[in-house]
Amino acid sequence: MKVPYRDFDKLVSYFRKVPGIGERGALRIALFLTTTDPKRGRSIAKALLNVIDNVQRCSECNNLSFSERCWICEDPQRDRSVVMVVETVFDLLVMEDAGYKGLYHVVAEVLPSSKRIGDRVKTKALDSLIKRLNGGIKEVILAFPYTVRGEALTRFFRENLPSGVLVTRLARGIPVGGEMEFLDPVTLGLALQRRERV
Repeated sequence: MKVPYRDFDKLVSYFRKVPGIGERGALRIALFLTTTDPKRGRSIAKALLNVIDNVQRCSECNNLSFSERCWICEDPQRDRSVVMVVETVFDLLVMEDAGYKGLYHVVAEVLPSSKRIGDRVKTKALDSLIKRLNGGIKEVILAFPYTVRGEALTRFFRENLPSGVLVTRLARGIPVGGEMEFLDPVTLGLALQRRERV
């Protein structure tokens, strides 16, 4: 489906690049934005620009933040003895919905999107995590999916983290080949409760 207007078509093509949005979804979003009340459309555009101009990465855990440290690292109520290693910020938000109350370490900015991850790249992700282990962290939860990439990341971190730290992994309540962003909070909550030592 193509609309013969260059700017509209360009807008659709941008939305089509968003993960999880296909051609029809991109078209629907573009139609919504261009047929909605202009005031609402400008408010959406302003919110988008504000996020683009002001968002950064947390200096401690690499989560999205609008200051040096994110809302999770700033929260004094979090369990600071446990850190969960996740691949993306989306995974972090999903685990928040599942009720996890510890700290996080997001490695998405360090790791490439391709399935093959070189040791040098993985070591950079590992080094930033090890720096944090001196602050009283007793357990590292590896929350990678049960995919080829997830298995490789789990093996790498398990084999290279200091021996004095308890390393666990989410239990296999997560289906093999499943991505965390597509799982419901109940399944993720059970997987978190039944995590196993690796």
